[in-house]
Amino acid sequence: MTTTSAHQPTRADGILARRRLLEAALPLFAAKGYQQTSTREIADAAGANLAAINYYFGDKAGLYRAVFSESLCADAKVPPLDAAAELPLEIVLAGFFLDFLIPLKNGAPVDLMMRLHFRELLDPSGVLGQEHDAKLAALYTGLAGLLAQHLGLADMDADIQRLAHSIIGLALPYYVARDLIDRVSPVLLADATAVDTLADRLAGYALAMITNEQQRRQAGSTP
Repeated sequence: MTTTSAHQPTRADGILARRRLLEAALPLFAAKGYQQTSTREIADAAGANLAAINYYFGDKAGLYRAVFSESLCADAKVPPLDAAAELPLEIVLAGFFLDFLIPLKNGAPVDLMMRLHFRELLDPSGVLGQEHDAKLAALYTGLAGLLAQHLGLADMDADIQRLAHSIIGLALPYYVARDLIDRVSPVLLADATAVDTLADRLAGYALAMITNEQQRRQAGSTP
């Protein structure tokens, strides 16, 4: 199917109209996903007509890609693990979770953008290909390598891979299930101090998981 070419505005009113569409699309895509969000909903939320989406973004898929690629939330990031091998593991884990959860301190649109990224990871739209999860893949590889080094292994075996995924998974619900957490446990993300406490606790849980894996290996447990 041929799509309309996207247009980059130069006039101030065009720039603002395009920005309104991006800002309207973000919460809808984050809440409902790509397939369940209609262009009519986005246009209505932005106070624009349907033709504006085609004019500025080519089509719905172009708008979705733009929401991902343009910096509505420059603070959202996947924390690096560079040079972490020289630090005590508990310090590395504390910094890891603190960086990972920083967007939760800043509110929308950072929170919405992170939620959208994790939604895409869990329920791929088919629009973005493989590039959207490159940062998370690098995060996983770095963490798994660090765990292997900490446990004195030359390679990342299956149990190290399970452990790395499980540690990252400790933080994911606070993004992908944010609405539920706000309803049933609002104190957990009430303010910046609460997010710092959460990061500290998750680091402790992760350290316990690593210690358990280390003890299992030392005891010669079979997979």
